[in-house]
Amino acid sequence: MIPVQAVEIYTSIALGNGRAALGVVIRDSDGQTLRVVGRTLRPASPDVVAYRAVLHGVWTAKRLGVRRIRVLTEHPKMVAQLRGDAEVPADLIGPYLQTKAMLNAYRWSSVELIPREQNAAAALVAAEALEREPVAPAADEDDFDVLPLWLSAERAAETVGHR
Repeated sequence: MIPVQAVEIYTSIALGNGRAALGVVIRDSDGQTLRVVGRTLRPASPDVVAYRAVLHGVWTAKRLGVRRIRVLTEHPKMVAQLRGDAEVPADLIGPYLQTKAMLNAYRWSSVELIPREQNAAAALVAAEALEREPVAPAADEDDFDVLPLWLSAERAAETVGHR
């Protein structure tokens, strides 16, 4: 099987009842859907959840062996920040740096703004994930929370304690 060289990563979020969820749809250049991911997350601001959605999509594509990515999202502040057109608030520095690092790991990457109507598949996946009961991730499930740059001080201490 020849690895996919380029993909489009559609990301969206859903918030409600003190919960957050992300939706990611990854498609190849022919429009074939390669991966669909919907996950509930710990409660966080919409901006943090939007960064986590992009990060999850970018990380998943990297694990597929992809070399070129085009990220499509409906979050204008995040797109402006990732393009260098807007300042990054202090509370978003961690997610911003993690996302930039992952984007730079590709031969080519772009982050683009699209209307929510054109992002319906990812928005639906996020909404469906939000409606499901939260489920603890399986031990072998990809968990981008354990990426070194993403660790909070508490999680880093837990990780060090378990070695």
